[in-house]
Amino acid sequence: MRKFTVDAMLGKLAIWLRLTGHDTRYSTEMHDEELLQVSLEEDRILFTSDAELYERAQNLNLESLLLRGSVDEGVARVFAEYDILPKIDPTTSRCSKCNGNLITLKDVDKDRVKGLVFEQTFDYYEEFWLCEDCQSVFFQGGHWKNIEVYMKRISDLIGRMT
Repeated sequence: MRKFTVDAMLGKLAIWLRLTGHDTRYSTEMHDEELLQVSLEEDRILFTSDAELYERAQNLNLESLLLRGSVDEGVARVFAEYDILPKIDPTTSRCSKCNGNLITLKDVDKDRVKGLVFEQTFDYYEEFWLCEDCQSVFFQGGHWKNIEVYMKRISDLIGRMT
């Protein structure tokens, strides 16, 4: 599976790439030099909205993509260009906050998230995903419908692009 680096201006793209299971380095603290270095050393594709950074990446023969326009257009273009399905599967997603690996917890194992989520949330949901790195907890709550609607919008945009 391809790995990506995303510049500070494309944070929403980084989240969607992580949610679709792609190892995506992103930080508002990484400067251009570090973005280029990490991309080269870790064989990552660089996504940027910065024309100068894009040109520098091209001069280094680094696979990169210059993204302009709306967030939705950028997400759709990346998904189309790299054959990424606009579908979120929590069992293969990465942590949207830190890019860490998620582990599925249900049944008796779900006790590991007790105290990390509200008691009502713990009691109501049967399945959780815990980030091994930052200890963030995810579950398919009310927001899940919004995620599905957004992925449908991206799918429609991809359809119009091809």
